[in-house]
Amino acid sequence: MATKIKEQKIGKLRIFLKSGEKVKSEKFLRKLFPKNKYSKLLDEAKKAGIMNAHIFNTHAAYESGGKVAHFSVEGDNSGLTVCLELVDQKEKLEIFYATHKAILKNKTTIFTEVEFWSFDE
Repeated sequence: MATKIKEQKIGKLRIFLKSGEKVKSEKFLRKLFPKNKYSKLLDEAKKAGIMNAHIFNTHAAYESGGKVAHFSVEGDNSGLTVCLELVDQKEKLEIFYATHKAILKNKTTIFTEVEFWSFDE
């Protein structure tokens, strides 16, 4: 008997940030040791119940026509772009995006509709 694959339309949201960007905080400890924006958004995605979240590092990148940055073992990599990818229902991703508009302002963000596959049992 052939296995039947169940298809469902969901969304993939890719958010591009510079790895060195930090979140401003009023807490004393976070002022001394600020959290990266991409790490903060990953934690927020987990709290929001987003199905999947991934952070991809780059080896070379530029943003909005800026300077090309390359990965270096010995150098400063804070200018490199990271990609935070979130996968879930479009409505859930829209709420997440709107909720974090202060961090996401002027960031390259791409939404794509994708198929989610599972086995029809």
